[in-house]
Amino acid sequence: MKGLKELLGAIESRQFAPLYLLGGEEPHYLDQLSDAIESSAMEEHERDFNQTVLYGRDSDLDQILAAARQFPMMAERRLVLVKEAQELREWRSKEKLEKLAAYADNPVSSTVLVLVHRNKMPDKRLSAVKRIQKAGVVFQSDRIRDYKLPDWIERHVAANQRRISPRTAQILAEYLGNDLKKIAGEMEKLFIALPEGGEVSDALIEQHIGISKEYNIFELTNALADKDISRVTRIIQYMRANEKNHPVPRILPTLTNYFARILTFHHLPSHDPSAVASALRVHPFAAKEYARAARNYPAKKVSRIFGYLRECDARSKGINNATVAPYDLLEEALFKTLH
Repeated sequence: MKGLKELLGAIESRQFAPLYLLGGEEPHYLDQLSDAIESSAMEEHERDFNQTVLYGRDSDLDQILAAARQFPMMAERRLVLVKEAQELREWRSKEKLEKLAAYADNPVSSTVLVLVHRNKMPDKRLSAVKRIQKAGVVFQSDRIRDYKLPDWIERHVAANQRRISPRTAQILAEYLGNDLKKIAGEMEKLFIALPEGGEVSDALIEQHIGISKEYNIFELTNALADKDISRVTRIIQYMRANEKNHPVPRILPTLTNYFARILTFHHLPSHDPSAVASALRVHPFAAKEYARAARNYPAKKVSRIFGYLRECDARSKGINNATVAPYDLLEEALFKTLH
């Protein structure tokens, strides 16, 4: 199975397979590939007669394959792009899928047929999927793991001829969450404002994305690691005043994961920074922070902290609580954590 970079390179060089099945949970890569095919397959003036865009819910295989079997008019190729292909009813019937498998055995060489199957990958054991892979391209777009997001951001920035520190990449990952399309869109704002070779700074992301360089979840965990009560208090008060951008339900999972890593740190056989980074699945620069945090929070204390956070989570959702505001609950949990 070809990788994303290799596929994009071939598409940009106008080296097309006759058949593409693009599927998986990460929509960003699916959009990258389908957009690249759509923009590269033909010239703008050729599209009226040679490009067909269909949607799975409103189509069936007979309609799709009929379009694929047409020949181009005054152009080198035809493009048949099927969006939301997961909605095709034929996926539920191996017998009906045989039509697609038969087409894959003998595809029209002048047609590029693209099926974009969102949210999940079709069962690779299906005969149709196996025969598509033999004739063309099957690409699985996996959602990136949370702990890999900072590295992805660093690579994305480098690919766009800019620079970013691991710490700033971590802040962006924590704030923007596991949505590559959203991250890429926000990064595009920064690239417009920043010339090639420039560095994505805290000040720049505060100006263009709205992430405060002093009051964010990364700075909160850093302050907790140091047991800096006054700084934790300032950050929480800022977040409370900007609750729309810092909702408690988004903060709690990050804090739970953070203390889970501290507990894991306590049980590691080696506290060498590289070993810690590998075991905790964090950037090496963060290993020192977990060492500081572990000194301030013994394993037994961390176990109690999980209880404080679970109680805060439950009560913030209305369980055994009808009146106390979420941030009041969070402040109570953090007070117990720090004392």
